[in-house]
Amino acid sequence: MDVAVLGTLHQLHGEVDYYTYDHLTALIESFAPDILAVELTPSDLATRRPQPVKQEYQHGVYPLLDKLRCEVVPLEPSEPEYSEWVRLGREAVEELESRNPAAVEQFGQYVNALYGVLFEWWGSPLDVNAAETDRHFEVKHRYQNAVFGEKEERGWELWNQHFLAQILAAADRCPGCRMLVLVGVEHGYWLRKRLREQAGVRLMEATEMLSETT
Repeated sequence: MDVAVLGTLHQLHGEVDYYTYDHLTALIESFAPDILAVELTPSDLATRRPQPVKQEYQHGVYPLLDKLRCEVVPLEPSEPEYSEWVRLGREAVEELESRNPAAVEQFGQYVNALYGVLFEWWGSPLDVNAAETDRHFEVKHRYQNAVFGEKEERGWELWNQHFLAQILAAADRCPGCRMLVLVGVEHGYWLRKRLREQAGVRLMEATEMLSETT
């Protein structure tokens, strides 16, 4: 199976002119996937619930679903796992705030500076999905795990491992298909690295994926 990972900017698609909601939906439609994997729970996908952060869904993806006529795979877990994994990240932050609030503030400053650099550099969907972007976010999450500790690291791994499991299960069901995976941009480095290691999966790198759709 050919698999492409397309990193999204969630609500920030509404704040940039080089990767808008319309750009995102045009890329999805042009790719014409047999399977579209989305960063939603099964229940949110079934009801097409508006997303407070992942606003690309109500502003672009949901209206495409009937038109595409492809299989749509939810990547996020159902309850109770969803709430348990969210809780891990929340507790990691709360615990560090209670013992070392300065570290939380310093990490926040780093994240603001990182995104400031990225938004100065990004000028296209290809930039957002580039190997350089993946390297930045891999470093960011190594630092984040080191700062916030075991709960943060475990939660991050659980989310990504679950995403990967859903992708591979869909690949097993339809080995000759083309799959497009939509995830927040910070997940891109993790998924691309693991997908490159999978037998029976050919990861389409960003340059190849986007050359087909532009």
